[in-house]
Amino acid sequence: MNEIKTKGIVVSEMPIGENDKRIVIITKDKGKITAFARGARKTNSMFLAGSQLFCYGEYILYKGKSSSYNVKQIQIIESFHGIRKDIDLLAYGLYVLEFATFITQENVPNKPLMKLMLKTLQILVRKVIDYDLTMRIFELKAMSYIGYTPNVINCVNCGEQYDKYSFSIKLGGIVCKNCSNEQKYVIRINNSTIYTMRYILATSVEKLFSFQVNETIKYELTLIMKKYIEYHLNHKFKSLDFLLKL
Repeated sequence: MNEIKTKGIVVSEMPIGENDKRIVIITKDKGKITAFARGARKTNSMFLAGSQLFCYGEYILYKGKSSSYNVKQIQIIESFHGIRKDIDLLAYGLYVLEFATFITQENVPNKPLMKLMLKTLQILVRKVIDYDLTMRIFELKAMSYIGYTPNVINCVNCGEQYDKYSFSIKLGGIVCKNCSNEQKYVIRINNSTIYTMRYILATSVEKLFSFQVNETIKYELTLIMKKYIEYHLNHKFKSLDFLLKL
């Protein structure tokens, strides 16, 4: 029997038949994994709680004859039950899961992203900082983990450093006044927003969610990340549309 033990977060659950579930787990060392939890929908199932959305636990999985993973054992580490009880928290939490699911590949480990997901969900539950700022931190850090780190140090076009910049969605970074005139899809931003982006990219996940920003910075971060994600991932997230209406 091909058996593995890994820690992960359940990002998707789907009923199969009368009693079973198919779950998707983003794991620490195996990337995204699909597994079947037999009998997980029964009220007395030992897999009931551990197969729910947001659950973070240690999973023992095995491959059967069909080479698909099956759940053998679940040890819950954190259930994030509080997220499911609050409609606002649920909306933000679902966006984290949807975003992470889209950018994660099957059986390709991404330990930094896994750590970021876990920390983001913990911050949401603890209500340490503004929810929207939490999402912008998550988005920017997650994009950097999959190779889309924006250049926020100097002009991405000419390489020079100036006092004021705009942000080029297409080029993926800040551009000076001279270069911004030559580019489409540029957003004028304050230096404070650039400093905030630099801090997010340079700071470890453990120390990241410990600051607040004013409404101007938050607005600019939201505008930049929305357009940046749409352009580079070419995907619209359903849960984000819902969030923007809250």
